[in-house]
Amino acid sequence: MEAKIFSNTILIGTAQLYITDESMGIISGEFLPAENYYSFVQKAVWEHFFSAKPCYDQWLSLNINAQLSNGYFLYAAGGYDFEDSPDFPDESFYINIAGVDRHVLEDFFLEPEPRPFVVEPWESIDIGQKFAFEDELRKEIGLQSSNNSFLSFVKPSKNEHILTDFEFSALCHRGGNDDVLFKIIKRGFDKSFAIVHLTWVDRDENSNYPKVSFYSDFDDFKYSRMYPDKAEWEY
Repeated sequence: MEAKIFSNTILIGTAQLYITDESMGIISGEFLPAENYYSFVQKAVWEHFFSAKPCYDQWLSLNINAQLSNGYFLYAAGGYDFEDSPDFPDESFYINIAGVDRHVLEDFFLEPEPRPFVVEPWESIDIGQKFAFEDELRKEIGLQSSNNSFLSFVKPSKNEHILTDFEFSALCHRGGNDDVLFKIIKRGFDKSFAIVHLTWVDRDENSNYPKVSFYSDFDDFKYSRMYPDKAEWEY
């Protein structure tokens, strides 16, 4: 499946992805760089992967994201790496994305015909919306962004919201209201997705807001919320 590759909100290239290690959730593909890759990212790639003392802060600040052609933004638990060596400038570049959710492999790569990501009234988002939703969630739950991860890792303040010590990544939103689905990550927590109803106002001191609904996996979200929303929307 084709994917767009971003650094922060900048498109740096595309890749035709396929499964290279199903058991480890690794997908890979030839990376076709855009001019922005050479201008803003390539030097950091070389310094990170081919330096005796890589600068991890610099690497994390790139905020690499991959968005599939169906609109799905991948969460890579094992991170991203680029096969781009300064010693072999004429060779093709490749990207490897590790620790991808099992449901992504099953829904979009292993099926003869990929399953749809979202159905109306739910809608996919673009990279600008993704960052805007994540920034708004940080604001509404009173957290500060570390700005050094491909996910949104947050630092707690007083009157903690339930999402205070989670990492989160925006995936899609419901058209017509402010419900946003986030991939959520917290060690020991048995839910993987959450719908947050963003308020778009300054944080309330009540830690119950914004409201959150948790889902064990993507199928739980689809059958408990997305498909019922579709039925109601079509009624």
